[in-house]
Amino acid sequence: MGWFNKEEKKVTSSINPSEMSPIESVTFLCTAIQISDGQIDNEEKNIWIELVSELFPEFSEERANKFFSEAQVSLYSKNNIEKKELTVKVMKRIKDLLDTDQINLVGKKIADLVEADGMVMSGETEIIKLIEENLNVKINYDKEL
Repeated sequence: MGWFNKEEKKVTSSINPSEMSPIESVTFLCTAIQISDGQIDNEEKNIWIELVSELFPEFSEERANKFFSEAQVSLYSKNNIEKKELTVKVMKRIKDLLDTDQINLVGKKIADLVEADGMVMSGETEIIKLIEENLNVKINYDKEL
């Protein structure tokens, strides 16, 4: 068995929302928002880190970054319909794992996240509507951006 063995494991992008930890599910949702405008920038990533820090004060940044990378791989491997379906499942997991105050904090930080780069793209407004419907929160963001 050499380096070029065809039977070596492939990197998979399958994520099972029902097995996600709280930090993993919140990270996935934030990643979905960040890639919805076609790019991930430092301002958006900083808002995600702030949210994770507030929700999970004992979190490991290394572990959070691992979840962030896994979410990117998974999302980039899916078409728009699959992304939406997976994101809805993740939000159902968030509702199971977080209490109302935590979900409200997620909603507040999502507003900051979509405004972080100074503009709100159509992909971001679509995912905001999805979040409002599935997490029963109102995302108050500047619609003029």
